Amino acid sequence: MKSKFLKMFLPAMFVIVMAGCTGIKVSSDFDRKADFSKYKTFNFSKEVDKVTLNDLNRRRLKDAITKEMEAKGYETSTTPDVLVNAFVKGQTKYTATANTSSFGGPFMYYRGWGSSSTYVDVNKSIEGTLFIDLIDVQEKKMIWEGVAEGLVNPRTETREDQINSVVKLIFTNFPR
Repeated sequence: MKSKFLKMFLPAMFVIVMAGCTGIKVSSDFDRKADFSKYKTFNFSKEVDKVTLNDLNRRRLKDAITKEMEAKGYETSTTPDVLVNAFVKGQTKYTATANTSSFGGPFMYYRGWGSSSTYVDVNKSIEGTLFIDLIDVQEKKMIWEGVAEGLVNPRTETREDQINSVVKLIFTNFPR
């Protein structure tokens, strides 16, 4: 049960809060031989419905992608020119720092006097990646991929706005 929860929770937290984070690295790559002007319509692959997010955040992700695709001049279709696929990977990272403070001055230890205390500061973050791919339906090959990756702070305010921001960043260098 714990494993299933973590598989659902970590990627969801990544997508939800990625836009509110600093240090998000966005990149994209595309097939230079593909003629993007010939593509007019899109729809989502069945794999998008399997993305490890809860239903609400999966819909938010699809809505954000739809908004960006429409802004690029595409229309949703049941017989699309391109399929959109999305994949989320997330991994929890922990860092620990030990801090020691002493009481009684530096020479007290030499004689066995004084005291010290050590505390460990543990920080948790999520390192995650969101992939968005476009696949040419006719040729059955990927023509574009956008990626956002970075450390995610799980404390957020508005999930929908953050998902929209990350997807918008991914589509910034879309070749159309």
